[in-house]
Amino acid sequence: MRTIRLLFTFYKSFAFASLLITMACVSITYNAGLSAFAVLFWFKIITFGLIFAYLHSYKKDVYYYYKNLGITKKHLWVSTLSFDLILFLLLITLTMKIR
Repeated sequence: MRTIRLLFTFYKSFAFASLLITMACVSITYNAGLSAFAVLFWFKIITFGLIFAYLHSYKKDVYYYYKNLGITKKHLWVSTLSFDLILFLLLITLTMKIR
């Protein structure tokens, strides 16, 4: 349970930007349909890279906090980006069902 709380704390550092991008992609999918999915998927992947680069260069000292608590940098990123990607795909799927 402690690990999940720590992963959520890490995710909060970039959640606003990520969720804003996800909501924009959902809105575009609702209006344009599934034909825009491939472009939006790659857009989401590219923004993952930009968020990673930003946090990795400007907030690199935060990794020491998580390392001291037993969570590696790789575990932080794989877990949070997997959660965000699953959330993205789930919202796109729900949007297509509603549409």
